[in-house]
Amino acid sequence: MDVNNSNFRQLMPDIISSIKNSSFVAIDLELSGIHKTFGPRNAPLNRKQTLEERYQEVKTAAERFQVLQLGLCAVSYDEVLESYICRPFNFFVNPNSEPKFGLDREYVVQASAIGFLLESGFNFNSTYTSGIRYLSRREERYVIERENRLAQELKEDIHIDDASQQFVQDFIAEIQEWVDDPNPTFDFVNISTVGQGVNSYQKRLIHQVVRKKFPHLQTLGRPTFVQVIRTDPAAEKMKRDERRARFETDVERGIGLRHIIEALFASQKPLVGHNLFTDLINLYECFIGPLPSTSKEFAHVIHEDFPMVIDTKFIATCDTETATYGSNLQGIWDLLSAQDYPAVGLDIGYTRYLTSRLAHEAGYDSYNTAQILIRLVGRYQAYLNHQQAKNGDPESMAIKHLLDYLHRLDRFPLADHRIDIPKRFPSLESDFWKTFSNKLRVNGTLEGLWVLGK
Repeated sequence: MDVNNSNFRQLMPDIISSIKNSSFVAIDLELSGIHKTFGPRNAPLNRKQTLEERYQEVKTAAERFQVLQLGLCAVSYDEVLESYICRPFNFFVNPNSEPKFGLDREYVVQASAIGFLLESGFNFNSTYTSGIRYLSRREERYVIERENRLAQELKEDIHIDDASQQFVQDFIAEIQEWVDDPNPTFDFVNISTVGQGVNSYQKRLIHQVVRKKFPHLQTLGRPTFVQVIRTDPAAEKMKRDERRARFETDVERGIGLRHIIEALFASQKPLVGHNLFTDLINLYECFIGPLPSTSKEFAHVIHEDFPMVIDTKFIATCDTETATYGSNLQGIWDLLSAQDYPAVGLDIGYTRYLTSRLAHEAGYDSYNTAQILIRLVGRYQAYLNHQQAKNGDPESMAIKHLLDYLHRLDRFPLADHRIDIPKRFPSLESDFWKTFSNKLRVNGTLEGLWVLGK
């Protein structure tokens, strides 16, 4: 389902409910650029990077590039249908913020990344015309601090030039006469000039002088004059409260897409992605705030927010022999799509991807990631059950058969066509998942793996 700035507020409760009621959530991001290990600005390392070097490289890229599209697929199991039901959402992300917040984001566009997205049919106009705005946690703090400062800050005094001295003396006298009158005709006095009104400079002088010489009075700017009234403490408080309420409403709306990110974090549902290392770093930098200084610190932070993270790329390359094999998202799905079980379906109202193949649209890729997890684990479980009655290590043999199948080696198990694939994989709370969870594949690094919680 496409979610844009015109339907976001209406759909937001349903999206948040989908996250809360899901078994797991799959995500995908499309970015304005990605990290480059080699290039004109980087001399070849002539060796594999360490995991920490890769983290620093991706962190630097995340600070420069922009999230253009967010895909999120909430998945739950239907006991009656015996099927996993998917609700995929596709969000365009608008990098602009409300002008009133005083923010003006700057980000870099990488030519190769933009060219790739254009070839995939990405609509950049939609990013700005239909995209959903947001404030990160860091930006929200800045906006609130700015408002607090402005609410308490007095305007700097301006110099009263010689030509305005008489004007100032005249309106002071006029105000003083009104103040001293025990029965004034009106409960206000309007300061202007005969037949000409007052210009912006003169208005500023009136506000400034009254604030200093008549602190018990209040000035109200009007198009051609300034009105002076007696201060009403209750009315002043009401005015301040109304301004604060308007501001808080503006901030709540300005948070925009981050409401969905906060719901995702608050749910602590198992988070699934393909090549999730890069997406997690960019998601955090865009919607939360500054990234931790080291990969170890970031692993700890993410593990606190998401106790279970599953990288389908790791499952597809979960031993050293196959770690460098091709494992792109679409290629894996092409292989698994003919598999009948566990069954996967789209919920009513979320059928946009039923007949459309929209690779590199974030919503579609998050949906494919969810399907891949379900089918991969179903197949692994079938191999595991098949090996239980045999001698040896059934887990290792099941993984071997799974990876042989994925990488189309000449060692397909003879019983492959007869394996009984279950209709549902084990509970995400079970020990079954220890083999596959909280391990993220990071190809091209010495470690090859990023382990959360350490």
